[in-house]
Amino acid sequence: MKRVTWMSWVAASLLVLSALGASAASYRVLIVDGTTTLEASLRVGALAGAIRQSGLADVGAVFSSTESPFDDPLEGRSVPATPYDLVMIIPRGIGDGTWNVVWLLVAGNPAADPAVSMALTILGGGMSLAFGEGVRAAGPLDDLWATLSASLYVSQGWLR
Repeated sequence: MKRVTWMSWVAASLLVLSALGASAASYRVLIVDGTTTLEASLRVGALAGAIRQSGLADVGAVFSSTESPFDDPLEGRSVPATPYDLVMIIPRGIGDGTWNVVWLLVAGNPAADPAVSMALTILGGGMSLAFGEGVRAAGPLDDLWATLSASLYVSQGWLR
């Protein structure tokens, strides 16, 4: 039953991406996997694979081995030639229950664009389904850390 619910959440997320008018050439998502358990990494991989297979977005994925959820998982990495539209940071601790926040980062104010706001709401609502009870998402309007991280990534060229 939980697998069906989780797959429904993935399908709803993909519908939101299609509502954004995204195509693989125009909408880019970066998933930063900082998880340390096999189960959590498999869930991250399933999410990335579902988005990639849908053809609605170009998905990039990087692994992070930061010690703290507040460490910058992209520090020291080469900035992409084309910035991403959304950076999803799944930090260390999500799989083992020591952390409960996944950051969904977008440039600017997501409330200014209804499609982006809806995408963040749906993605945020599915975090506990994808990663377990108690896991939630935080975007730039929910969390100061997400706001600061998104601003940093815009200035560095990771987000557009």
